[in-house]
Amino acid sequence: MPNTTNTNSPRPRLFRWEDPYDLSGSSALFLEAVRENVSWHASRCPRYARILERENFSPRMIKGEEDLWKIPVIPTLYIKRNRLYSIPKNQVRHTAVSSGTGGVRSRVIYDFSSLACGAAMVKTVLSYHGIFSPVPCRYLVMGYEPYAGVETGTVQTAFGATFAAPAASRTYALKRDEDGEYRLNRDGLRRELSRLIKEEQTESPFRLPLRIVGFPSYIFFLASELDKRGIRLSLPPSSCVLMSGGWKTFWRQEIGRDELYHLVERVFGIPSARVFEFFSAVEHNILYRCCKEGHFHVPVYSRVIVRNPDTLEPVPDGEPGILSFVTPLMTGMPLVSVMTDDLAVMGRPKPGKTCACGCSTPYFKLLGRAGARQLVTCAAGAAEKLKEAVNESF
Repeated sequence: MPNTTNTNSPRPRLFRWEDPYDLSGSSALFLEAVRENVSWHASRCPRYARILERENFSPRMIKGEEDLWKIPVIPTLYIKRNRLYSIPKNQVRHTAVSSGTGGVRSRVIYDFSSLACGAAMVKTVLSYHGIFSPVPCRYLVMGYEPYAGVETGTVQTAFGATFAAPAASRTYALKRDEDGEYRLNRDGLRRELSRLIKEEQTESPFRLPLRIVGFPSYIFFLASELDKRGIRLSLPPSSCVLMSGGWKTFWRQEIGRDELYHLVERVFGIPSARVFEFFSAVEHNILYRCCKEGHFHVPVYSRVIVRNPDTLEPVPDGEPGILSFVTPLMTGMPLVSVMTDDLAVMGRPKPGKTCACGCSTPYFKLLGRAGARQLVTCAAGAAEKLKEAVNESF
C-alpha cells in the first residue's frame, strides 16, 4: 500500500517540483504518482475499487501519458450525489463544498497530506507568477465575507487569496447579517472607494497597493459603474486583480477578456500584466493561470483531457469536448480522474516553440458549460445582488 506520509514518495516530490511548467522533466514522476494514487484509493475506497473492477482497469495499465485517459473518469455530478471517501472521519482536516446547482453540492474532504501538497503547489505557482509579495496591501474582495466554519469553496478561495501579501485591510462586497443572510456591504464599499478617490486627489504618499479579488462578473459590474461616473484611479504599481470562477448566469453580460482587462486598466490603472485569472474547481483544486493569449496552461501537477461526450476518448486538439483532469493531489477522495460539465478545446505550441506568453506546455480554452446556462450558483446569486444594488452604493 502506498505510504502517503512519506515526503520522499512520488506525490509529495511532484508537488514540490521547482518549475511548475516543467512537464517533460517531471513526466516520469507524475506517472508514478498517479499509479500510486490510484492504488491508494483502490485499497481504501471499496466503491472506487468496484468502479475500477467494472472497467477492468489496473494502475499497471498506465505505461505512459497516452494511457491517462483510460483511468475510469468520475463526473463531478457523480461526486455531488455520492460519497467516495478513502480515509476515516478522524483523518479529515478540511472540507470544501462546491457552490452547487439546484441545491446539489460536492463535498470534498482533505487529509493533512493533501493539504500539504496543495499548499506547496499554491506557493510555487503564485511565486512563479509574481503574486506572492512581502509588501502590505489592502484587499477589495468582490464576494462573500468568510465566517467561522464556512465550507463553501469559493469563499475559502477568496479568503485564501488575501494571504498572498500581508493584508492591511479586507473589504468584502457581501457581508453576512445576524440572520445568516448576505447583504451588499454598502457602507464598507463606500468607505473604501472614498478613501481611494481621496488618496488619488491628494496624492497621498502613504498609499498602499490594492488587490481586487473576485469573480469576473463582480469586477465587471463594479468597474463599469465607476467608468460610467468618470472615476479614474491610478493605483500603486504593485496593485493587481486576482479573479476566477467565470460569469455563471451572467453569460449574457459577459464581455471579452481583452475588453475586461482594458476596462480594469482604464478605471483602476492596473495594467493587463497585473490581472491574474485562474481556473480551478472544488473537485479539482489545481491552479491554472490564464495567459495573455487566453490559454490556461497545464502545470506539472495535472494533465488535461478534452473528451468526446459519447465515447469519453480524447478528441484531437482544436475540437470541442468535455473538460476533464487527471491529478494525484487527493488522498482523502478518489479524485484522480474527474470530468467537469465545462466545454473546452485543447491546444499546444508547435514542437520546439512556445505560446506567445513564453510557456511551452499544452493549454485549454473554455467554451462554456455543457449543461443549462440557467443554473443558478452561489456565485451567480451574489453577482445578482451586486448588480441590483451597485447603483445605490456608489
